[in-house]
Amino acid sequence: MRLRFLAVVAGAAFAALHAVGQPPHRRPPIDIRPHPSLNTAPLTKPPAEVAFDATNLGTPLTLDKNWRVGISADPAAATPDFDDSTWAVRAARQAIADVPEDENYDKEPGPPPNKGHDRAFAWFRIHVKLAPNHGPVFLLVELPISRNTAMFGSSGLSSVNVFANGRQIQPEGPHGSDAEHYQDISRIYNLNLAPNETSLTLVIRTIHIPFGMGAYTSFFSNRTFHIGARDELNRSLELWSVHSLFERLPRLVNAILLGILAMFLLALYFTQKGHTEYLWLALHELVQAPIGFVDLAGSTARMDQLWYAAILLQLVLISAYFYFEFLVSFLALRKRWYIKALRYTAPVLAGVGPTLLMVGHNRYIGMVLAVVFIGSFLWTVGWVLFSLITLIAATVKRNFEAGLLLIPLVLSFVGMLEPMLTSGMTDLGGHPYSSPLTLFAGPIPIHFASIADFAGLFAIVLIIFVRFLRIHRDQERASSELEAARSVQELMIPQEKLETPGFEVDSIYNPANEVGGDFYHVESTGDGGLLVVIGDVAGKGLKAAMNVSMLMGALRRTPERSPAKILESLNRVLVGSESFTTCQAAWFGANGELVIANAGHLPPYLNSQEVNLPGGLPLGVLPDVTYEEVRLYLHPGDRMLLLSDGVVEARQSSGELFGFDRVHNLSNQSAFYIADAAREFGQEDDITVLTVRRLAQAMAA
Repeated sequence: MRLRFLAVVAGAAFAALHAVGQPPHRRPPIDIRPHPSLNTAPLTKPPAEVAFDATNLGTPLTLDKNWRVGISADPAAATPDFDDSTWAVRAARQAIADVPEDENYDKEPGPPPNKGHDRAFAWFRIHVKLAPNHGPVFLLVELPISRNTAMFGSSGLSSVNVFANGRQIQPEGPHGSDAEHYQDISRIYNLNLAPNETSLTLVIRTIHIPFGMGAYTSFFSNRTFHIGARDELNRSLELWSVHSLFERLPRLVNAILLGILAMFLLALYFTQKGHTEYLWLALHELVQAPIGFVDLAGSTARMDQLWYAAILLQLVLISAYFYFEFLVSFLALRKRWYIKALRYTAPVLAGVGPTLLMVGHNRYIGMVLAVVFIGSFLWTVGWVLFSLITLIAATVKRNFEAGLLLIPLVLSFVGMLEPMLTSGMTDLGGHPYSSPLTLFAGPIPIHFASIADFAGLFAIVLIIFVRFLRIHRDQERASSELEAARSVQELMIPQEKLETPGFEVDSIYNPANEVGGDFYHVESTGDGGLLVVIGDVAGKGLKAAMNVSMLMGALRRTPERSPAKILESLNRVLVGSESFTTCQAAWFGANGELVIANAGHLPPYLNSQEVNLPGGLPLGVLPDVTYEEVRLYLHPGDRMLLLSDGVVEARQSSGELFGFDRVHNLSNQSAFYIADAAREFGQEDDITVLTVRRLAQAMAA
């Protein structure tokens, strides 16, 4: 989000207030009958030297001199017989000198109590001489390109009414009959002059604004008047439209790029869901993208000013909130009071557009609008302070990415101030000031504000690229570490079938990731017995793999052969590691004796029947834990099944678990068959299955 946001909000509010103040219907034609108190005798025509000579209309002529300017509340000023001989004569320059006010001028809006006149207007009158039997005469009122393409640069407050020989003329073009409810654009007027009318009194009326934005003294800096034939003026209007599009093209290109960037950021978020800053920034750019096209529709008089202001204000304010959330997530800010204040007061922003559109439908809506606008203004001020201070503070702390975001913010500030400070300026020759900050790509001007927008896009792309490289580098390092851990794990967990005299051992281990948290240990004892340990370390990834390596190392070093003592030894290894492990240890004697101790692990199955074992705390939870042993007897051919919870917790996409019933039904199958069935069902965790069958040879031995 850029500081140009402030200019947009201010301009939108300005246009919105003007749109609210417009009457719901078109103003009726002005009554141009002379006021009864005025002398109705024929008035003297103005001197010939102040008439504009247009007897040669081969090409369009610019009405750039001999304008009579006056401030009056008299509606008769629109008539050709009105005496303007005492009015000041002005040339159509960027700025004209003040003119005296009519003595009937009333400084208060509305009808004066004693004079009987309406509110005052600024009047611009010019007398034009035409050749006899002239053809159709048209007027082109041309706006400066930069004014029309500046967002909210043409508010409609200075909209004009055109009179030709006392007749009010409606403009052509979109919504010409209701032009005052739309943004000002260059328009053509058909003056409807008869061929025998050789004298044209052209009168322009506009609201009298004595100073500031839209002042009548800068009237000609905001419009140029041309008269001529339709075809020639149409070509001029088409050329103006093309130049207007060229001026706006960088903004439209920026809007398209914002949409593309938003889609890319959404894709990043869904692939890296832990990075919510991508989501907030994508939403910010997605809401910003339509602004250029909404401005195009409004500035070409295709959208009513009220709808234009409401939609644009709503988009800007919503995008500001998304940018606030982006900064909070991007910089990992703690939830301080000012962050909570901005977050919990943000809902007021959603009411700006709807409330603005309801103006005129209820007499109390003005009060609601005032509350919403004041609340939104205060929120916006807080947002600006928060954004600037936060980014500056992060940059001072050498946050490279925050510094990148701060650069377009400062550029936007310059791009916002530069046209405001230089508007109305002229060079030494009296020509409009040409900004040295504006670049040209052929016929397309690229203003500094657009450069700031593109800088913002570049900064975001650069940040994403740098983050991608860093994440990719971290992933490569993590992959290397996991690969090393897997190599160690493969060395420590049996990969080949071991020699187990008197017993047939079948095992399968399927980790869910590169490295797993399951482990098992099979070891023949010197007395012809067999020691089996199976376990499941909580968690996944590198940390779980490191704990597995630590446990496997402890198992290989321990001299204990008692299952309970083995679990107590492993528990001491894990205490303080902030992890816990379920584990089961079993000793198979050569004579068929079986001793089992359990530390929170799944119960085993003996010949398809679940063996009930006393519960025990998982390893690593508490120090000095003792475990109870259970003694059983295995006949030749008896089979013991041990497994991890990854088998039971295998889950289909529908959410159905593999469950204990399926384990019971498959418990007489091979370890590979059981593990493969669970994996095909929907593996979510490490799967370990181990079976031990006592052979007949053990009895003979």
